[in-house]
Amino acid sequence: MEYQPLTLAVADDHTLFRKGVLEILKAYSEITVIADACNGAELIEKIESTLPDIVMLDLEMPEMDGIATSRYLISKFPEVKILIVSMYGEESLVEKLLDEGVHGYLLKSAEPDELRHALQILKSGRNYYSHEIRNNISF
Repeated sequence: MEYQPLTLAVADDHTLFRKGVLEILKAYSEITVIADACNGAELIEKIESTLPDIVMLDLEMPEMDGIATSRYLISKFPEVKILIVSMYGEESLVEKLLDEGVHGYLLKSAEPDELRHALQILKSGRNYYSHEIRNNISF
């Protein structure tokens, strides 16, 4: 598979998880992380002048959670793709996010290669949902 270059911004209030993901992403030369933040409000402030191709958001964060951040980004910057990353995979939650307009949903239990694959799928203009979710949701 030929990997497309992409820019990414990450928001997650769990510092250890966020920093771990950033370290993993360093191994993928096609991915450039342009910002990371501990909540949606901080992320928006950091990216408004230089938009990334994709924003990776934790679902639950203080100040501005993943849903509120998604709504803002979809309304103001519809060209930015949104990947929600969460430990929750309940059908009703994922369907709500689909209705909100997010482009992907990845469980935090995913392997690094699945994250890379998900980002490439979003960059190509398609949606991506974790395998466990795809089996339970009708798209």
